[in-house]
Amino acid sequence: MTPLPRLQVSSTGHYLVTEQCEPFFWLGDTAWRMIQRAVLSDNSDQPSASLYFEARRSQGFNVVQTVAARHGAVVNAEGHPAFHEGDFTRPRVVDGPGNDYWDLCDALLDLSQANGFYVALLPLWLNAIDENDPILRDPSIAYRYGRFLGHRYNQRTHLIWVMGGDPSYRQGRDVNRPERLALVRALAEGVADGTNNHGTYDGKADWSSTLMTYHPRGGGYSSSLHLHREAWMDFNMVQTTTLFDFANYRTIAADVARRPPKPTLDAEVAYEGSLSLSKKEPQNRRIAPWDVRRAAYWAVFAGAFGHTYGHRSFIAWTRLNERNRWGAYIPWFDALDTPGARQMRHLNQLMTSLAFFSRIPDQSVIVGDTGAGVNHARATRDAEGSYILVYLPTGRPTDINLETLNGPRAAVTWFNPRDGSRQAVEPVATREIHRFRPPTSGDGQDWVLMLQSIPASLTTTTSS
Repeated sequence: MTPLPRLQVSSTGHYLVTEQCEPFFWLGDTAWRMIQRAVLSDNSDQPSASLYFEARRSQGFNVVQTVAARHGAVVNAEGHPAFHEGDFTRPRVVDGPGNDYWDLCDALLDLSQANGFYVALLPLWLNAIDENDPILRDPSIAYRYGRFLGHRYNQRTHLIWVMGGDPSYRQGRDVNRPERLALVRALAEGVADGTNNHGTYDGKADWSSTLMTYHPRGGGYSSSLHLHREAWMDFNMVQTTTLFDFANYRTIAADVARRPPKPTLDAEVAYEGSLSLSKKEPQNRRIAPWDVRRAAYWAVFAGAFGHTYGHRSFIAWTRLNERNRWGAYIPWFDALDTPGARQMRHLNQLMTSLAFFSRIPDQSVIVGDTGAGVNHARATRDAEGSYILVYLPTGRPTDINLETLNGPRAAVTWFNPRDGSRQAVEPVATREIHRFRPPTSGDGQDWVLMLQSIPASLTTTTSS
């Protein structure tokens, strides 16, 4: 099996690239309990996980976010416990292939790689670690578990290590608590030392062989709140939470402005098919594809290096005849081909079709009010002047200043996020402000205005 190229942070500090410095647009999916609940062969309550990877690959996804072992007592779909007696220092590894928890984990990682997926892997789910767990009282336990994982998977080039796991601030499970921070640091150090096959638990590690981040608590928070300057933190994650009234562009924009610069993305927002997690919002309404698209385009245009989609059926890997929290009742294999999931590839194709590393967020190109709520317009552009993109969630007419474009005229195209189609209209002059009116308007009628500089030489040729 051909390894995937390792990922690293770009020289600008805002994007991820391959080890060959090729741009990498993160298009992720959440399957948090896949390793615990998936199977490799079809059975009565679900098909093989290969169906999942094949479907998501065809939809353009390239990252899956999942958890190695949610807590010490976790048991997988084959009945194998991850640890002896729930002890993180004693992973249950049995001689021979295919006969323990970690063999199935290996196989799922193989399956992801074979389908071209990177795996954003959480060693544990921090919010599932209660106050009585020995790993919290003794961070060396976290180090030993991290070292086990790092050593076992040190040849895997497609792993991205994610500390944390939805830590509740109200329950005192976030890294603002010293013992929680010590656990996370020890776990990260252990993964790095295991990956490099050296080191001891001493608060030091060589981070050059690992790509790491932290999955924060929900409510529009970023890992940068407590951890931005941690040596092991390569990029930031945001968790906006599943709501109808969200504005993830604010958290992303704040991350982009931080120094030193680090890439950022929204790793959990607006799960398609989900009920709202806020009791203040309608309880009989589900997140729609339009909500999913708004979350993605707002985040990326605000400066995120990619985006993570999610569907409620995949959080707990819902199987046949199961009902899980927040309205998850559709089995995962029946929720693969939803509109929101299919539409994510259009964002990927749009962003990778244009100058990648010089893209910057810039609201100043929008003249006047940028809009509030679902009407909020978000703009991004090429710092070298080749394009401007403006996302208009409700197709609201908008005035745009084209002065940042480097040619005398600009090609004008309406990009449809619902189907990826493009409608070209008449070019315009760039040294003035123009009002642009999308082809349609209203809820669910979102458009991306594409303004691309036409070089003066082509303008002259066309005119003659």
